[in-house]
Amino acid sequence: MRATLRLTIALLVPALAMMSGCGDTKVTRESPNSVRDLSGNWNATDSRETAESVINQFLTRSWADDFRTAHNGQKPIVKIGRIVVRSNGDVIATDIFTNDLITALVDSGKARAVASNSETDQAREERKEQDVHASEATRKESFQELGADFLILGAINVQDDQDGGRKQKFYAVDLKLTDIKTQEQVASASKKISKYVER
Repeated sequence: MRATLRLTIALLVPALAMMSGCGDTKVTRESPNSVRDLSGNWNATDSRETAESVINQFLTRSWADDFRTAHNGQKPIVKIGRIVVRSNGDVIATDIFTNDLITALVDSGKARAVASNSETDQAREERKEQDVHASEATRKESFQELGADFLILGAINVQDDQDGGRKQKFYAVDLKLTDIKTQEQVASASKKISKYVER
C-alpha cells in the first residue's frame, strides 16, 4: 500500500508540474520581416535594415561602375571581412549581419560576392577530400577560386545610457570598402540606431 502511494505521488508530481506550466507559454508565428522590439537590443530588423542601408550607400558611389568600365563590363567581386562588435555586454551575431550584407549586395545586381574566410576554409577542405574520394569526372580542381576585388570591413559600436528604468540603446555601424589591390578606401557607409527603452 505504502509503495503504491509513493509510486502514485512520484507520477503525479511531474504531471502536475507539466500541467501548471502549460498555460504560461504562447507561441505566435510571424514574418521574419516583421518589426518587433522586445528589449531594445540589436535584433533581426536592425541587421537587415542596416545591411540594406550600408550596401545602398556603397553603391551610390562610382567604384562599381568604374570597375565595370575598366574590366569590360565585369561586375566587381566583393568579400565581407571582419565585422568587430565593440560593446560592454550586448551580443550581436555578426554571421547574421554578414549574410544580410551579402544578400543586399547580390540582390542589387551590381556586384558579386565570394565566401568569407571560414566558408572558404571549408570549401578548400572539401576539395582535398574530393582529390582522394571523388571521381575524376566530378572532382573540383584547385586554383579555380574567384579572387575578390574589394573587401568590406568595419565595426558595430554599442553605447548604453541608463537612469533607473530608462535606457537609451545606441548602435553606430561604420563600414569601409577597400580596393584589395591598391588598398584605396573607395567608399564608406554608416548607420546609426537609437532606441529608448522604459520599464
